[in-house]
Amino acid sequence: MAKVPRMVGIDLGTTNSLVAHFADGKPVVLATESGETLTPSAVALAEDGTVLVGRAARDRLVTAPDSGRAFFKRDMGTPATYKFGGRKWTPVECSALVLREMKRIAELRLGQPVESAVITVPAYFLDQQRQATVEAAQIAGLKVERLLNEPTAAALAYGYRNDGELNTLLVFDLGGGTFDVTLLESFDGIIEVKASAGESRLGGEDYTEALMEALIRKHEWRPEPAQRIRFREQIEKVKRALTTEMSTRITMGDQDIEVTRKDFGEATHELTMRLRPVVRRCLRDAQLTAKQLDGVLLVGGASRMPVIGAVLLDELDMEPNRSLDPDRVVALGAAVQQALCVRNEAVRELVLTDVCPHSLGVEVSKIVSNQVHDGYFSPIIDRNTTVPLSRSETYNTLHPEQDFIVLKIYQGESRMVRENQKIGEVKVGGLRHRPGQTRPGQVDVRFSYDMNGILEVEVTILHSETKVAEVFEQRPGTMTKAEIAEAIARLRPLKVHPRDSAPNRALLERAGRLWSDLKGVDREVLTMLIDKFERALASQLPEHISSASAELTDFVRPYFQQEE
Repeated sequence: MAKVPRMVGIDLGTTNSLVAHFADGKPVVLATESGETLTPSAVALAEDGTVLVGRAARDRLVTAPDSGRAFFKRDMGTPATYKFGGRKWTPVECSALVLREMKRIAELRLGQPVESAVITVPAYFLDQQRQATVEAAQIAGLKVERLLNEPTAAALAYGYRNDGELNTLLVFDLGGGTFDVTLLESFDGIIEVKASAGESRLGGEDYTEALMEALIRKHEWRPEPAQRIRFREQIEKVKRALTTEMSTRITMGDQDIEVTRKDFGEATHELTMRLRPVVRRCLRDAQLTAKQLDGVLLVGGASRMPVIGAVLLDELDMEPNRSLDPDRVVALGAAVQQALCVRNEAVRELVLTDVCPHSLGVEVSKIVSNQVHDGYFSPIIDRNTTVPLSRSETYNTLHPEQDFIVLKIYQGESRMVRENQKIGEVKVGGLRHRPGQTRPGQVDVRFSYDMNGILEVEVTILHSETKVAEVFEQRPGTMTKAEIAEAIARLRPLKVHPRDSAPNRALLERAGRLWSDLKGVDREVLTMLIDKFERALASQLPEHISSASAELTDFVRPYFQQEE
C-alpha cells in the first residue's frame, strides 16, 4: 500500500530553521539524525564542491567565509546575489536549500514522503518577500498550503488548548533578523489577531554586530577578514552567556578582555530604543492599553536577552511569559496550523483570524493651486484590518479625454508612494468620454486580500462595466538608477520657498510620520489638514500659512507628547 504524502509546519528563520508535525493530539518538533532540532539557516560548498546545509555549512563559513552564505532571509524579495562556488546564488535559491533540508528531515522522521507545508514568515514581510518564500518552497519541491505570520503561529502554539478563559496577549517576536509584535485575544478556541507591527530588518544578529563593532572600536583592534568572522562567532557566544551571567571574558586578537551586561546594553542601546515605538503602535492600532493585557509571550531566540525583559517591564509594567521555548514556539504553531489545514480532530473547534499587516493602496495625483502633483498614496485597505476581506474605492481620471491609466499598487504607511513598496501595475484603457456615457473616466478598484497575504486586484470601468483582471507587469525590488535619479530631481529645490523654512519642513515631516501611524477617520482628517497646509505654502501668503500651520500643529502635538 502506497504511503500518503504528509504535510508539515516549517519555521524558516534568519538564524535557524525548524520543521514540526502534529501527531497524537499535539505538535512536535522533528530532530536531525544527531538529535538537533535547530538547523542553522546557512549554505556553503565543501572543498570538493558538495553542498552543505545547516550546522555543517555554518562551521564551514567560520573557516572559509567565502564558501557560502547565511542570513539570506533578510534579502528575500530583493535582487541581491551572492557569489560562491564559481557562480551567483540568489536568496531564493539559498532558502530553497534550507527548505529542502527541512523536507529531508521530516521524511526521515515520519517515514513518508512530504509534499506540502505551512511555512511561517515575519508578520511584517512585504508582498514580494512572501512571494519569494513561495518560490523557494517550489524549488525545494514543496507546495505551500499556507503562509502563516510568525507571531500568529506562536499564538496558536500557546492557545490551541485554551479551555474557555479569555486572554489578551501581546506576542513579542524578536528573531535573528526580524522583529514583530502582535496583539491577540484567545477565548474558547477562537484566536483573533487584533493588530501587528514590526520591522523586517531588526533582530538578534544586529545586536551581535553592534556589540562586535563597539568592542573593536573601544580596543582599537584591526582584525583581518578571517579574524572578524571568527570573532563574530565568539561574540554570539558572549551574547548568549550574558543572558545568564553578569559578565564574561573573550579573546580579542592577543588580548583577553571582560565584557559585561552594561557593555552590551550601551553598545546596543539604539537598537533597543527601536523596539519601543513598535510596541506602542501595535497597542494603539488594537485600541488597547498595557493594563488590559493578560500576558506577554516571548518568541525568537533573541527575546531571551535581559534587555528585552527590561524593556517590556518598563514599557508594559509586566514580566513576560516564558512558559514556551522561544526558539521552538513558531514551529510548533506551524504544526498546529498544519493540523487545521487537514481538519485534525484535535483542533476541530479552533478558529483563527488574522490581519493585513500593511496598508494597501494605489498612487493618486492631487491638484494644488491648479497644479497637478503626483506620488500620493491612497489606502484602500488599512493595516491591521481582519482578513480575508475585499474593499473597493472609486477613482477619476484627471481629464475627461484621458483614455488610459497605469494603476500603480503599493503597500506601506507613508503618505508619499516613493517611501512605500511598489507591488505592481495594472494597465487600464477605454476610459475616454463619449456621447451618451455616464460616469466617464471613473474606475472602481477592488482589493481582495486573503489569509496567505495574497492580494488580488480587480479594476472595473464604470461606464462600460468592463473588468480588468490582475496584471502585475513587473516584479518589485530595489530602485533602479533611473528611479533614484528621478527622486533626487524631485527633491532638488528650484527656488527659495516658504516650504523650505525649517519650521515648515519640520511640521510636514512630523505630520508625515504621524500619518504612517494613523488609519481610518483619523488618517483622513490628518490628510485634509496636511493638504490645507500645503495649499497655504503654495500660496506663499503668510496669513494663510500661519492659520493652516496652527491647525495642523494642534492636531499633531498630542500624539507626540510622550516623546517630548
